[in-house]
Amino acid sequence: MPRRSQPTLHPIGCACDSCAPVGSSSGRTGLAIRGAIRALFLIAALFAIPFIIAHALASAKGDNR
Repeated sequence: MPRRSQPTLHPIGCACDSCAPVGSSSGRTGLAIRGAIRALFLIAALFAIPFIIAHALASAKGDNR
């Protein structure tokens, strides 16, 4: 088992093996997926608003069907 080197300070954007493992790709795909999920939640919330308002109006009138 290889010995681990002493922990050192690395500058921002360091490309050494311990800071940027070889197996990881750029973070753009992760950001794109998170952005798409947020957009879908926003669209779902916008589509739900009229139904929430209609339910509130029906409850105010006493029609609970």
